Amino acid sequence: MTKFHAVMLDETRCEFGVSVTARSVNEAFKKLSEAYPESRCVQLESPKDRARREYRLYRNAQCEYDGEDLYGEHGSDDY
Repeated sequence: MTKFHAVMLDETRCEFGVSVTARSVNEAFKKLSEAYPESRCVQLESPKDRARREYRLYRNAQCEYDGEDLYGEHGSDDY
């Protein structure tokens, strides 16, 4: 089981966060739609997804600080 974090958008277009434990992304979406039928999920992130996002943010900030070309000649942010 994985604990996912979701950013939800309610019927008044206000964002709120919620965590859900599920075996897969599809199961997490299903649980969220059942628990919050008036809302929609605008972002769903696993701990692994969060770690990747945080790594990219850190790497981008470090490259900018160091004055380095983040993407080099290939223009990709793959790692």
